[in-house]
Amino acid sequence: MLSNTATAENQPVVFTDFPVEKKQTEPFTITDGRYVGHDGFVIPKDFDEFDQRFPHYIRNWVRKHSDESAQPEDLEDWTQDLLIHMRYLPPTSKYRTAGKQDIVQTFDPSKHYGANVRRFLNYINLCLMNKFRTMYLASKKNPLCRTGNLSLSGQMDVENRDQVNDEYCHEHSKRLRKSSEQAEKRAQDRHRITEFTDFVSREDSDVLPAIGATLATGTQTDAARFLRTTHARFARMNNRLRQLGKCFKSGEPVPMQRKPYNNRVKRRTAPKTLAA
Repeated sequence: MLSNTATAENQPVVFTDFPVEKKQTEPFTITDGRYVGHDGFVIPKDFDEFDQRFPHYIRNWVRKHSDESAQPEDLEDWTQDLLIHMRYLPPTSKYRTAGKQDIVQTFDPSKHYGANVRRFLNYINLCLMNKFRTMYLASKKNPLCRTGNLSLSGQMDVENRDQVNDEYCHEHSKRLRKSSEQAEKRAQDRHRITEFTDFVSREDSDVLPAIGATLATGTQTDAARFLRTTHARFARMNNRLRQLGKCFKSGEPVPMQRKPYNNRVKRRTAPKTLAA
């Protein structure tokens, strides 16, 4: 088992060339050619080392992000597909020209605000989610994988069960298609809300109550009253949620939250009195 702490002397990294908005990047060091976060966490050099240090991470991740109705064989298939995805970069990947072979090797702490364990695992989660979403949507488009499918011969006579007439097809195809699409959309929406809630909890948990208040009430005014806060305070939380939502969709690092602006009060000067 490899240690998560560095043993050699650290070499500080200078951030003078980084843009202004990235000056809040958490410091990290390079030891023996490996990134070390300010918390002492050592970034794995490749996927094999990651899998050795976190042997059940991907399997547990799949169970957490899958529907409760998912079959064990589907969970195993998704786990194996994600393991292959993380272990081997595509042949046309731009990172292969730099000598990288897997997803773990593509982690760049300068683009993710640091190299601590939270930043690294957040990058791993984003890579897993992007691939998992593609596989999940592909499986939903496969008619054999849809849970709401009905047998076309379910209401036929036993003697004629392999025969389907035009009347039966026209009666059931449109209704079943619409019902399946609605169920699929509801499942995707629930899954997306769960993902975003986890993301907000990791990045800025102070605005997490605003999600529940909005879902419970539906309007900003009622949500502010629900949280027993001012409208201005809730508007600031809502703006922060929009900012987090953009980062969640694009995968970009989350910027630091600005401090609330305090209005300055002008002092009133006493009127000058005329001399007697």
